[in-house]
Amino acid sequence: MPQCEKLEKCPFFQDKMKGMESVANLMKDQFCLGDKSKCARYLVSSAGLPVPADLFPAEYERAVELCENRIRK
Repeated sequence: MPQCEKLEKCPFFQDKMKGMESVANLMKDQFCLGDKSKCARYLVSSAGLPVPADLFPAEYERAVELCENRIRK
């Protein structure tokens, strides 16, 4: 599976986000270098929305809510 094309600018991948450092590499392998379609940050960005600074790749349900709220507005 190809790596995410947003790696270069992604604050999560570039280690610019605070918190959960101990599992960051696992998430990078799973989402950034694995299945980007399950990445919450990728979903929000692909929907044309600003990505919250505190959104982690594993917060897919939160990302879906953000996207749905945009549709409702």
